[in-house]
Order: sequence, then C-alpha cells, then structure tokens
Amino acid sequence: MNLNSFSYVIEIERCGSINRAAQNLYISQSNLSSAIKALEDELGYHIFSRTSKGITPTAEGYLFIQAAKAITMELDKIYNIPSLTGFSADISLSCTWSSQFYCSFMNFKAKNYPEIRDSYKETGLIQNFQDVQENRYRLALFYCFHSRTAYHQEEARKTNLTAELIVENLPVVALMSIKHPLAERPSLSLNDIHSYPLVLFEDFENEDWQNILHISPSQRVLYVFDRGGIEDSCLQSDYISIIKKSSVTMFPASSLVEIPIYDLADSLDVLLLRHKTYTLNRREKAFIRQFKKDITP
Repeated sequence: MNLNSFSYVIEIERCGSINRAAQNLYISQSNLSSAIKALEDELGYHIFSRTSKGITPTAEGYLFIQAAKAITMELDKIYNIPSLTGFSADISLSCTWSSQFYCSFMNFKAKNYPEIRDSYKETGLIQNFQDVQENRYRLALFYCFHSRTAYHQEEARKTNLTAELIVENLPVVALMSIKHPLAERPSLSLNDIHSYPLVLFEDFENEDWQNILHISPSQRVLYVFDRGGIEDSCLQSDYISIIKKSSVTMFPASSLVEIPIYDLADSLDVLLLRHKTYTLNRREKAFIRQFKKDITP
C-alpha cells in the first residue's frame, strides 16, 4: 500500500470532490482516480461512492479514513525523529530553478562541513511540493508571485505542510539577449514585452502568468522546464522571459541582460516548505540564515 494513499483519501473526503482534491494535492485528476481505484482493488471494498451531493465515504471508507488520519499523524512523528535525536546534519533541499539559489547553497556548503553528503534538487514548484509531501526531500525553497503567497501557504496547510515566508518582494525582470531590439532600454512596460514571444517556466500555474502578466490568447508563449531552456531560447531568438532577478545567470557581462518592468504590479516571494512537525537541524538553520542574507537585495 502506497503511503500517499492516506493523504489522498483524507483530502478527497475533506473536499467532497476528486477534481478539487487533485488540484490541492498538485496531481492530475486521472492519476488520483487511478490511485484510489488501485487502493480499493487492493482492499477489496469501496472507500467512496458518488451521490447527488458529490463524493462521500462508504461505511467501510469512513473507518478507513479515520485510520488513515491516525496513521498520518504517527508518520509525521516518525519523520521528525532525526530532529529530536540531533542525528541528522545533512541538508536535503528541493528548489525552484534559480542560479542565485544554487550559488547560495554551494557557497554555504564550501564553508560548512563540505564532507557531509547533502542533497540538492532543482525543479519546478509543483514538484517541490511533491518532493516534501512524499519525503524525498525534507525541505523545499520556492519562489512565487507575492499575490499568490497566501494561496500556496494555504495549499501547504491542507497537506500537513507549512510554507514559511523567507524573503518577500524580490524584483521581477525581463530576460533577453543583449542583441534583442529592447536590450538597451533602461526599463520596459508589459506592452513592450507583449510585442515579442515569451519563454516561461511551465511549472507556474496559468493563473500566475495569465492574470499577473495579462497574457492575451494570441500571445506566443513557449513553456520550458529548466534554466538551460530559458537561456538558450533567449540567446538564439527574440524570446523574452519573465523571471526573478538573477534566476538564470549570475554574470551581468554574459550574453543576456535583465531589464526592470516598471508597470508590473507584483513581485516575488521566497518560501521554505517543510512538514509541520519537522524541526530544522542546526546546519539547515545556519544555511537558511545565510540564504536570507544572500537573496535579500
């Protein structure tokens, strides 16, 4: 039995909807439905039934969900054991794509017990949540638009995670080649940017890009999954990317340029994601302190 099944059934019961539960769990509806069917096949009874009021637990399902809640609480205690014993000294970290994040981590590691076997992963926001939920990584650092911070904190709470605000109101910039027609402008407007194709990280939600950047249905947009794709697209064509300052390159003299967007009514925050019951070890705490100094403008 997959341990994730416990979180799945708890969230479905709370929402009364598989579709809404899938959104909250950051997985697709089809994958969630398949997981529940596989669980029911394994158990030999139905957990949920469909009614005019939505998805409701069966009699057997109600008892299963109560047990799942109790097991989840005990699992949180188990995962917190390293912090209680002081045994763990490594850093286990999943981060959104950012050269600035990675450089901060490597600089810290070089000066603080570099022989310790740490783990660092660079991926997208949705995967950050899954990495911590499924205990592949103990911590995640992710950035999101300031206007969406409260939303992501609430999504974390629903799955027994906490998303602590670490740094707020970081500038958003337009990234482009130094050969781009707009590259010599001291600042840009959204209208300037909309005249050219955009290359964006695909892992941000549509609401982030559509509502905040006011992207029209006719806007040419290429979605990519890594920093290299952003950089290559900008270097090889007239694509523009909208990113956190210093996310792609740390070298101002490179072939890319970052330009402020003067009429973008939003900024970016950085949040630390972890299980609610997990307490950072001393080395993790030291890294977060250093990280704040490195990232704060």
